[in-house]
Amino acid sequence: MSVGRVTFGFVALLLCAQGCRTEPVTWRMPVHELIFLQDTLSWPNLVADTLWSEGEDGLVLEVQAKRSLLNAEDLIPSLDTAWTDVLILPFTGGPIPIAAGMSIWSATETIGLDIPNAGLRQARLGQGVLSITVSSTVQGPLTLRYVIDGAVFPPESNGGSEVVVIDVNAETTTVELDLAGVVLNLEGPSDDELSRLSTSWEVLVSPDAPDGIGVMGSDELTLSVDLSGLQVAQVEGRFDAQTWSLNDGLEVEGFEAVQELQVGWSELALDVVLHNTAGIDLSGTVNALVREDEVEGVWTTTALSGPALGEAVFLPRAAIEGSSAMNDWAVVPTEAGLQFSSEDGNLATFLGSLPHALSWALDVAVNPLGDVSGGHDRVDLTQLPSMSLFLKAPLNVSSARAVFLDTLEVAPPDWLAFDGRLSLDVKSSLPVGVSAFLELVDVPAFMLETTALFPEQLWTIGEVVLPAGSGDPGAPTAAMQELDLSQIQFEAISGGARVMAVVYLDTPPKGTQFRADQSIILRGHLNGNAILSFE
Repeated sequence: MSVGRVTFGFVALLLCAQGCRTEPVTWRMPVHELIFLQDTLSWPNLVADTLWSEGEDGLVLEVQAKRSLLNAEDLIPSLDTAWTDVLILPFTGGPIPIAAGMSIWSATETIGLDIPNAGLRQARLGQGVLSITVSSTVQGPLTLRYVIDGAVFPPESNGGSEVVVIDVNAETTTVELDLAGVVLNLEGPSDDELSRLSTSWEVLVSPDAPDGIGVMGSDELTLSVDLSGLQVAQVEGRFDAQTWSLNDGLEVEGFEAVQELQVGWSELALDVVLHNTAGIDLSGTVNALVREDEVEGVWTTTALSGPALGEAVFLPRAAIEGSSAMNDWAVVPTEAGLQFSSEDGNLATFLGSLPHALSWALDVAVNPLGDVSGGHDRVDLTQLPSMSLFLKAPLNVSSARAVFLDTLEVAPPDWLAFDGRLSLDVKSSLPVGVSAFLELVDVPAFMLETTALFPEQLWTIGEVVLPAGSGDPGAPTAAMQELDLSQIQFEAISGGARVMAVVYLDTPPKGTQFRADQSIILRGHLNGNAILSFE
């Protein structure tokens, strides 16, 4: 009897101890060959395919950019304009009865458009608004007929009519009309003046007033016209000789995953191509081409030298065909270019590595030969002249060694912690030796702040070295390396830190060519103890 009581008491004591526990229960569980990371590093995976192509002997580096040589505002500044007319009757007294449909006022207005260094015959608008505001003191309905002389309206604007009809009462009336697609005749009333917009208008007694109306000599009608937001799409006219200076550049982007890339060029080609898509002659002069680099926050510049710099390149006008609708013009562009060679100047050293940015200074001359078209230059402002820069060369990585950077795909298990080894299996089909370092980046801030507890060296996992392979993806060089993965490192990864692979390519002095199908494959497995917790 007494033994049973002791046994029962012991069990009760255990249950009480278990029920009263406030600390979580933690234990270790052996882990073997658990997949932890897997990734492939290759040129196509690290660099966008817009920056390289596959040549006969391997990868070919390509950097290109396109910039406008002219802006629409350079050739045609804003055509926005506005004016107001006040109409006064040439008599006193009244009222004078006027029958329905009879004209009361009429006038014409010719507006000279201020366009420096150009005279326009016609212009097709890409967008714009015609706003007409009318105020009348006449006691009765009127009709205003406003005409932009010689204008051609598309069917979707004002029904295709150049006559704008407005009903006017003894109050202010405003009408707005979309001018997109409207072709303006700018030759003026005598057909020998350019950049002049002719308009006319007439005020009649409304047909809706069958008994007519009475008009006083003191009556006034105020007409305000506003052409705003005008953007020209196509234009024909005369463009005087003038020169603009253009300073522009580009950032060499897309190579962030390839650091310290030094290149031994064997067939380096740097071309600057000028494209003339306008019906005006052009001349282009590249005065300077500069590379810009940043090293530890300090920017440096290096200027390209060579005989092609400072030499004017003539671009004959593009043929712009079609004599009917301006928006149906067909443009046949012309091209001219500058070629820079490593045989002259400093091109080989100028591009011994990829720059952070390139900038250039360019002069563009319009109609350097004068008016050779008799005032019939044609320009489609929706496709203006441009400049293209092409850098193309076989990717021959030199002995300065390139560095591949990539954050690996990691799938940490949902454990409290891990203590053990990371078995890293690396296969390389690159034709050069490889040194791959694994380190942690984006470590949680609270862990970085406690530097004394977590020194910087804790974030370095380890290194794997492979000798040069055959370059055959089917027969890669393989290596296995056991690396320590501490509880602190595992905790950092679980908290959001990423595993970065820093891969150094050990190229020979003569350089090495690469192919797109060559790669480095990394696989990592966990071997050790998973630390689990149960509350």
